[in-house]
Amino acid sequence: MKRKFSTEAKVGIFVLFAILLLAYLTIDVSQLGLAPKGTYTIYVYMNSAEGVTDKTPVQMAGIPIGAVTSIELMDNRVAKVGLRVRKEVKVDKNVEAQIRTRGVLGDTYIELIPGAENNQFLGDGDSLANVRRRADYQDLFGDVSEITQNVKSITDTLKDYTQNDRSHLNQILANMDVLTKNMATFSSSNVGNMNTIVVNLRDLSQDLRRLSATGSSDITVALNRIQEITDKIDHGNGTLGQLVNNPNTINKTNEVLDNIGDLTRGFSRMKTEIGWHAEYLGSTHDVKNYVSFKLQPRPDKYFLFEVVHDPDPSSSESNQITTVNANGAITTIDTQTENFNKVRFSAELAKKFNDLTIRGGLIESKGGFGVDYKYGPADFQFSAFDFSDRPHLKFLTQLNITPSIFMVGGLDDFISNQHGLDWFLGAGVRFTDDDIKSLLGSAASFAK
Repeated sequence: MKRKFSTEAKVGIFVLFAILLLAYLTIDVSQLGLAPKGTYTIYVYMNSAEGVTDKTPVQMAGIPIGAVTSIELMDNRVAKVGLRVRKEVKVDKNVEAQIRTRGVLGDTYIELIPGAENNQFLGDGDSLANVRRRADYQDLFGDVSEITQNVKSITDTLKDYTQNDRSHLNQILANMDVLTKNMATFSSSNVGNMNTIVVNLRDLSQDLRRLSATGSSDITVALNRIQEITDKIDHGNGTLGQLVNNPNTINKTNEVLDNIGDLTRGFSRMKTEIGWHAEYLGSTHDVKNYVSFKLQPRPDKYFLFEVVHDPDPSSSESNQITTVNANGAITTIDTQTENFNKVRFSAELAKKFNDLTIRGGLIESKGGFGVDYKYGPADFQFSAFDFSDRPHLKFLTQLNITPSIFMVGGLDDFISNQHGLDWFLGAGVRFTDDDIKSLLGSAASFAK
């Protein structure tokens, strides 16, 4: 007689298989390298490695040739970045390294720009001598375009001023001619008034001279008092003198300014991401929608907030209640129950360990946890939540078609005793803060 496995045993086998698969993929990527032919490591010294993390891609001529393996801060305040390159790719000693971004999401990568050929190549453990400073060409092109428009506007204005007989320049010259004639007429008719004004100014200067001679002692006293006040401030006397000369006041002011600077730098480094995707449920033929907001203060930590619209259970349910009276009569009553649990919320904290991410918190309004693994363009996600009866288990595979567009597929609540195997397929989009800034900039340009 064959023994049937219980549901709990099936769940245990599935979870053990998933953990073994993740462990194998992690060891396979970390130990076997990027290519079967092997790799070698070269180092780059940069004044700023902003945006570079472990596993950041390395490209040459737009083709991936390796990845970043280590980032270390040296004693001379520069970043030492280790690049693991495929062994069949030869890198010249005069190559230049530059941090760049691509796509609307602004993904960071390191580009190796070849120089003149000299048949001298870097070996394992060698260092690059040339690093090109990061530049934002989009801003440069925008400035050049704005300057061109301004120059065109100036030339059009000059053309309007000088082109015809009725131009503004001719009108200005005519007005100046009329103005000089009027000034000549005014001066000739008001010679007597101007002489009176000159006499009054002479009398005023004499009065000021007499005033300064009689009040010089008062001015000297006022200046002496001002000097006494400044001396007291310099020696730290009085409230104002203590405020200016007390070193604690200066230290506290500098501390407040440093805290403000740290706060603003923290906000500038924080990254945000807004996304949406829909899942078509194969068993119920319904569509489940997700709207997500991701807040990432550091490269290895992030907060995830989601609003989930789940069509299962349905918005209303019908039930029948059958009762039997004492005399044997049967009565059946139909009831309708409204269900308001279609909208759910998720709030999770996540910590990244290279390609492996562990997260936990509220998942679809229930407590739970999840494990994610990134392998190339694919992300594998396993979530477990709602442990009241049977846990709600979900396995999702996400394939990134472009930096903004992705597809999903997998199994949802596949050990439930209320329905059969529930598979799903779907797609979605996501936008980062750089995308939002680009869209706002385009909208402002279009409005102008």
